[in-house]
Amino acid sequence: MSSFNATFFLEASANARGSGVPHPALYVQPDGGRSGSIAFQIGSELSLDEQLQAAESILRGVQRWRDQLVEDAQRRRTAEEELAAAREEIARLKAERDGGEDL
Repeated sequence: MSSFNATFFLEASANARGSGVPHPALYVQPDGGRSGSIAFQIGSELSLDEQLQAAESILRGVQRWRDQLVEDAQRRRTAEEELAAAREEIARLKAERDGGEDL
């Protein structure tokens, strides 16, 4: 097995599919399949239990990645909502001030 690093930017249409024995593989299509896919194949020298262990490890990693994205999105949404509420309050206070009302 060779070692290397590669980066592929995922588009919103990205998807993945897998195939089972005798040659289990995971195919990731970063752009939804318009220009190809990346294949991860489990070696046939591994037992079925070892193949399952490899697949479960990938699944856990992807799940942690997704969970982190969900947390990040929620934090951003919360921050954006708080900022919008603060802007509304500032606008209300300015309107009161400009309308001649005492604060």
